[in-house]
Amino acid sequence: MFTERNSASWKRYFKPGHILTEFVYVLVIDTLIAVFLTATGITKPFGVNFVVSQCYGITIFTVIHLFLWMFRPGWKIGPIILIMAVSLVIGYFTGGYLAFVILKRFFSITLTYQGTSIVQQMVLVLVISATVGYFFFSRARLRETKELIQQERIQRLSSEKETLEANLRLLQAQIEPHFLFNTLSNVLSLIDTDPTKGKAMLSDLIRYLRTSLSRTRPNITTLGQEMEMIRSYLSIQKVRMGERLIFAIDFPQSLSERPLPPMLLQPLVENAVKHGLEPRVEGGKISVEASENGDAVRIIIADTGEGFSAYEQAGIGLANVRERIRLIYGDRGRLLLEENTPHGVRAIIEVPKNGP
Repeated sequence: MFTERNSASWKRYFKPGHILTEFVYVLVIDTLIAVFLTATGITKPFGVNFVVSQCYGITIFTVIHLFLWMFRPGWKIGPIILIMAVSLVIGYFTGGYLAFVILKRFFSITLTYQGTSIVQQMVLVLVISATVGYFFFSRARLRETKELIQQERIQRLSSEKETLEANLRLLQAQIEPHFLFNTLSNVLSLIDTDPTKGKAMLSDLIRYLRTSLSRTRPNITTLGQEMEMIRSYLSIQKVRMGERLIFAIDFPQSLSERPLPPMLLQPLVENAVKHGLEPRVEGGKISVEASENGDAVRIIIADTGEGFSAYEQAGIGLANVRERIRLIYGDRGRLLLEENTPHGVRAIIEVPKNGP
């Protein structure tokens, strides 16, 4: 009669805290009904109305939830109406008998309905119970809808995260072999022409690979590790480009152990070299700086290259960085691009200094 999803849904519904809250609602609504009946003069004085209203309300509430717990009919309106109808009939007779016994035994009051026919009693109880039942059913459906939306959102974010991780692996697969083969080719050409530079480039490549492979591939590394890899990368590019490339890396030692996702800086630095400085005959300068900005770490990668036109060619790397920041940090992280003075681009990353 119910699917696994419906079973899980009703299991969440029957949490003790939730049932207790619903029960308190029943007590309050029954009390308001007693006040209404007394104020309008429809039936007995308030004390009697209060006892009768609570007996009907609590009994019907108990029977409805007992049947829901036994059958767990899902959220189809037909089975719900059937359960409520049967519960109202049972609750009407049981609640009326319970009110009769309580009033007679504890208050010496014999319950009668002067001027009120049995049909009027049943219609009154039916209208009140149906209203209360619809109220709780609507609240349960609303709660279930919110939970489903939240579950779907979590699943969507999980799927996006998996896609992003796949893109990251693709990005790493694209960057590292290409960079590795180019560097080894440069080292090979320098062996005969300038052995000292060739040795320096090979040393930087070893350091770069050691840093890169030592964190293959955790979700979080540290700012210090990423800066060390960027330093090795730029040192290699410095040997290749010579005086056309000037770079500076500056960050306080206190930020070295701050968590940072891997490959967050590499695409931006590579874009600055490849698309920003290389097209310029005179080359330029790249500076990488990190500092604290309140509860955030601000990392600025600035170049004096070709400007925004270069970043239009950045492709998957730039989009990947922006999307990863959004998924990992939400509204607490961001990537900004702005013009550098006198020319070039400043890429600014801000992320929480204590990690995701």
